[in-house]
Amino acid sequence: MDRNPFEEHRAADRRSEYGAMMLAALATAQRPLSVDDLVSVVGPEGARLADVADWLATARQSGMLRDQGFEDLGEGLPQGPRRFSLAETALAVLEVDWRYHDRSSGAMLA
Repeated sequence: MDRNPFEEHRAADRRSEYGAMMLAALATAQRPLSVDDLVSVVGPEGARLADVADWLATARQSGMLRDQGFEDLGEGLPQGPRRFSLAETALAVLEVDWRYHDRSSGAMLA
């Protein structure tokens, strides 16, 4: 079945060239990350704020990310930027992928 050019363009748009870098940053972070944190990771590679925002929207919609909201100053007062972390299902998929990569490359698992 042939796709029309619009469908091909949409399929290409769904895949961010910076997505793997942002996914890795979230997977290795010790805390939830903000949009600014992600821009600082992929900005030096040429990504724009719009690239990060598009990827975040797609990743949230697909269930890969958890919206952690804002930090709480107490008494329910939000502080700072909205923060995101990987959902448990995304972490599980990444763990399987890392284990597969480690086995296929001959690396020892801890």
